[in-house]
Amino acid sequence: MKKLIVFAAILFASQLTYSQIFSWGIKGGINSSKIKFDDFSIEGDITVKSDYAPGGPNYNDLLIDVNGDGSTYIINPESINYPGLKFTPSSYEVGFHAGIFTRFKIAGIFLQPEIYYSNTNASIDISTIGSIDDATEKMNSVAKVNYHNLDIPILVGVKLGPFRINAGPVATFKLSNNVSEASNEVKDALEDFSSATSSATFGGQAGIGIDIVKKVTIDARYEFPLSKLGDSVTIGGETFNTDQRQSQFLVSLGFMF
Repeated sequence: MKKLIVFAAILFASQLTYSQIFSWGIKGGINSSKIKFDDFSIEGDITVKSDYAPGGPNYNDLLIDVNGDGSTYIINPESINYPGLKFTPSSYEVGFHAGIFTRFKIAGIFLQPEIYYSNTNASIDISTIGSIDDATEKMNSVAKVNYHNLDIPILVGVKLGPFRINAGPVATFKLSNNVSEASNEVKDALEDFSSATSSATFGGQAGIGIDIVKKVTIDARYEFPLSKLGDSVTIGGETFNTDQRQSQFLVSLGFMF
């Protein structure tokens, strides 16, 4: 009987010690990301749209009477296929993430590996460039590149009461991506931009967190790139150095078991 009690006590103590050293949980939250690259543009020849060409339904609107007296005409800007498009990174876009994490605590320092699915977005401002007869027309639109990723950060940190400070590397594996909210011409042009991203990139995360009643965790982090999403992109038969990089802010809520 004594041996059984001693064995149970040892088992209980080991389980208690193990739970103090190791824990795991689930987490999820939102992220706000922005892609960075050098502005680039593609150029071509100015042409007249077929609707405004001789015999087209809008041919009579090809020229605009500037003064209304027949003395000065300019080509209608809406009739022109402009010679190029300019691509510029836009503002931060909201996405989400969800996954699991583990935490090992040793001598006041903890190691926290995580793995989670993340959905990130990048907005790209697109504008036409070009002018003719002093009439300049710019068509502004926004295309969105949506990334589906698998992120694996490994964080090291310290606890200050219920608060945590942590930092570490993160590997991101691209599962898929697509382009939306763009005209068919721009969407086709951006297919190369979207597919130019490599299958895995590396970055770093740093942030703070708090544990509530040892079960609920709240984290806020900034993720910064250490490698490129892609070196270049080919659009319209031309290759551009893009130096694509993506940074993001992450806020998550988790539950430890």
